[in-house]
Amino acid sequence: MEDDFATNLKLLCSTESSVSAICRQIGVNRQQFSKYLSGAARPSPANLRKIATHFGVRPAEFHLPIDEFECHPSVAGKLAGPQRGSQQRGGFDAAFRGQTIPLRRYLGYYLSYFLTETWENSIICAIVRLDEFDGMVRSRSFERSVDPDDGSLYLSKYEGRVAMLGNRIFVLEYQSLARDALVETVLYPVGRGQLQYLRGTTFGITSRQRTPFTSPIVWRYLDEFDSLRDVMRKVGRYDINSAKLDPRARSILLGSHTKASD
Repeated sequence: MEDDFATNLKLLCSTESSVSAICRQIGVNRQQFSKYLSGAARPSPANLRKIATHFGVRPAEFHLPIDEFECHPSVAGKLAGPQRGSQQRGGFDAAFRGQTIPLRRYLGYYLSYFLTETWENSIICAIVRLDEFDGMVRSRSFERSVDPDDGSLYLSKYEGRVAMLGNRIFVLEYQSLARDALVETVLYPVGRGQLQYLRGTTFGITSRQRTPFTSPIVWRYLDEFDSLRDVMRKVGRYDINSAKLDPRARSILLGSHTKASD
């Protein structure tokens, strides 16, 4: 029985004119490439990188099950072709399907920290959950802030979808209470091999704003917590120098803000 690599490689080869042409463009021996297609041999890391670069996919994606490989954003557009690419299977939805494997290690709860323009020298802490739903990874976020001047309470809920392209995580959300805002957040791990903190940029606009809001953002992964009620107590507005803020998240957030301002 053929393994996933050989099957997926055959699938991509079927989208081009000939295997011989592929070998010439990649710079791989035709006889050796045939062994890859039959499953009799696996490419060396160097050849695998050449093959992956040629087809515009990541090396690890070749080992996905065939059904997930077909739906992966890097692959779906090639299979759709120029006429089918604009149909429902491709297009916008294709960016979010086939993402459950690469994003699985990121699923769970986070505290999200970002600067706010509403109150001077303030940081908003929100809670975010990433989970699998209907073959995609979705996001659900909740913000709660109390105005320090008049005590007014502000609540915001967001629902969205998540995709991973390269080593970047893209989160596109819709404000589900007021129904007047779209927000995009782009994240990446702070350091190689660690997933506790993700950093990036968030930006969005509402129907009431003329200019978009943008801020550096930090997500802190919650690997252990006693209860969601305890986590929810951390959600809110903080003074930028508050001792209650996660010091690592604040350092990353303010460091990003300083660089952006220079």
